[in-house]
Amino acid sequence: MFEKLDKNQNGLVTLDELHWILERLGWTEHTPEELELIVGKQSLDLDEFLRFYYDAVSVRKGTENHNVVDDDEAIAKAFHVFDVNGDGYISSEELRTVLERLGFEEEAKPCDCGRMIRVHDKNLDGVIDFEEFKNMMLHV
Repeated sequence: MFEKLDKNQNGLVTLDELHWILERLGWTEHTPEELELIVGKQSLDLDEFLRFYYDAVSVRKGTENHNVVDDDEAIAKAFHVFDVNGDGYISSEELRTVLERLGFEEEAKPCDCGRMIRVHDKNLDGVIDFEEFKNMMLHV
């Protein structure tokens, strides 16, 4: 997602790009100008983007003070965005559904989604569980 948003491939996502993805997710509470006040800068690198995304997911799921959200809790909430059917696993079909909803039709091809799942599926069961997702997000 980050690479797709980083249109000029400079390793940064601008606030306009961040606003665009938040709009796609239906989280349009803030204008790009308000995002700048929240973020404190014009663009985010990958780690900053992931932290912002985790915090945004935490707030959307009802966490009142996102500054004290435990990393595992924030990652779990991000995981649930992709675990569309709530069974505790992310299948290639669920990944495809979320990517399409976010406007990433090119990345949502079934063969590409299957490949993405296989890359991070350490126990080779064909789906991504929470621990595999967490390791992926933490670059482990």
